[in-house]
Amino acid sequence: MSEYKIIDAMQISREKWWDFTDNNENCNIFSTPYMYDVWNATPGYKSFAFFAIDENEDIKGLLVGHLETVSKGLLSKLSTRAVLMQSPVALDDDALSLLLNHYLYFMKRRAVYTEIRNNFDTLIQRNIYESLGFNYEDHLNILIDLFLDEEELWKNLHANRKTNIKKAKKYGIIVKQLEFAELSESIAILQQLYKKINLPFPPYNFFEFAYKTTNNKTKMIAYGAYFENKIIGTMITLHYKGTVLELYVGSLDKYYTKYPNDVLPWDIMLLCKQEGYKWFDFGGAGNPNISYGVRDFKIKYGGEIVNFGRYYFYHSKPLFKIAETGFKSLQKINSIKSRIQNFNHQNS
Repeated sequence: MSEYKIIDAMQISREKWWDFTDNNENCNIFSTPYMYDVWNATPGYKSFAFFAIDENEDIKGLLVGHLETVSKGLLSKLSTRAVLMQSPVALDDDALSLLLNHYLYFMKRRAVYTEIRNNFDTLIQRNIYESLGFNYEDHLNILIDLFLDEEELWKNLHANRKTNIKKAKKYGIIVKQLEFAELSESIAILQQLYKKINLPFPPYNFFEFAYKTTNNKTKMIAYGAYFENKIIGTMITLHYKGTVLELYVGSLDKYYTKYPNDVLPWDIMLLCKQEGYKWFDFGGAGNPNISYGVRDFKIKYGGEIVNFGRYYFYHSKPLFKIAETGFKSLQKINSIKSRIQNFNHQNS
């Protein structure tokens, strides 16, 4: 029997929660009460957080995520997934095992599947995940070391990226942090893009709440690429513990030839470097075994390629089979078809 017990977000003090995330190197912004509150305040999303605590009520493990419902009405149950934007963080195997077992019990009938987006190497604990039925997949990310000199960062850029950044500068593109009053214009650009590519995108409430609840530890910042005093491109970033994470980025189609997408990451890296940030996190670069144009773009900024992977858990085989049709028709989940085929093969 475990020496720990599990409690939820309503049973833990925010002070203890912040202390754990601030002082554990594996905790990122998605581990914090800040993002828990942001997701919880967003229509169509519901946060959850579980803590493994010892007899002294000290935190020994943390698992945080959110439920996301893509469609309303009759399809809501079949289009609800659980997403952990970071790995569960546990100080020992007992805490991790207890957290995952509790999570799987809690998630019954709440989601079709769970996706865990690892932010650190979980290799030594992978056997715990797999023993409980989680499926591991390779998934890359790219990290830029902002402690490097600007000259070194520029040297690491691909020749084409340098050329396009120079062209953007020649056109007079200026990148700067947006005021709250400009946030809606930034989000409108991203909404247009995500509608075009048929991928889920949070409602405006998500960004509004994140902006308004920024604190001295965590914050969301929107940057804009301006051409002739008009925002033609934007990037939404999250900031915590010396790391800047790219959350969403996009630009207006008719201005692609001005290269806003090329100059945005570069200028934001330099701005954040000046503020003392250590890492720029590109927020994911896809499965290495699947062609991915976004990865091809990001990799040309240099940086360290890491493969922390992702875990998937399918909570109901019958419901997941039914959901295949819904997800395909909505075209909301990237590479869902390949995962369904993999799941069916493993369970045939």
